[in-house]
Amino acid sequence: MFRADKTVHGESRVMNYIIGFAVWITIGVVIAVVMRMFYKVAGAESWLTFVFGFFGAFIGGMLGTAGYVHHDPNPFRFGGMLGALLGALFFTACYHFTEDKGV
Repeated sequence: MFRADKTVHGESRVMNYIIGFAVWITIGVVIAVVMRMFYKVAGAESWLTFVFGFFGAFIGGMLGTAGYVHHDPNPFRFGGMLGALLGALFFTACYHFTEDKGV
């Protein structure tokens, strides 16, 4: 009988989600570090850059897996990873841009 908390190969689905979310958070932190290195703004706070990277990756990853919610919403799917990457990049870039322009 198939149990809801196990995958076909026997590993726990819950662990896949936890590791997937951790990968999204890592993507957000890496994007924040890259943004701080390449798009330096005098008034930008480093902790806010990391917060926007973290939340951008999480929101982007969730939106990236939203299309798979009825099939297999695994965070390691291509849409989830791409969404996390683009979300973190977008949120941190918007923060640095608005901080640079003084909006």
